[in-house]
Amino acid sequence: MRKSLILALFFTILISACATLETITTEYPLEGPYLVTKVVDGDTADVIINGTTERLRFSGINTPETDECFYQEATDKLSELILDKEIYLQRDISNKGNYGRLLRYIYIDDLLVNEYLVEQGYAKCYHKYKDDTSKYYQLAMAEAEAIRLNLGLWAECKY
Repeated sequence: MRKSLILALFFTILISACATLETITTEYPLEGPYLVTKVVDGDTADVIINGTTERLRFSGINTPETDECFYQEATDKLSELILDKEIYLQRDISNKGNYGRLLRYIYIDDLLVNEYLVEQGYAKCYHKYKDDTSKYYQLAMAEAEAIRLNLGLWAECKY
């Protein structure tokens, strides 16, 4: 009897954990395509969605600000990748950030631009918002590899 009770408890916990994991890992569908009309900086862009210009904040990443090392390189790379091109968007856990910008993962073809910018050293993983970033571990691993390889801002800037 005791063995059956322990086994039942184990399976209840296992099923509960799997249900929780499913909730955590559920991803929103891709939306688009949408045209990028402006690159503001290395992690912010404007797109036209249903006839309205919306400002996007790239979820899970942070690039240098205007007066910081590697700002121009990050902004130029993002422009090269997405400006005047059609992209697909994927919502993150939160829909909007502190300044009302849409928080999104950006795809061009099969490329997850957020991750690409981190793995090439143009951006950092935004650890401050790890609990609100569904792809946090993916981005953190990309950052670790960019640091290991001393790429981009990791080579050019003093951290």
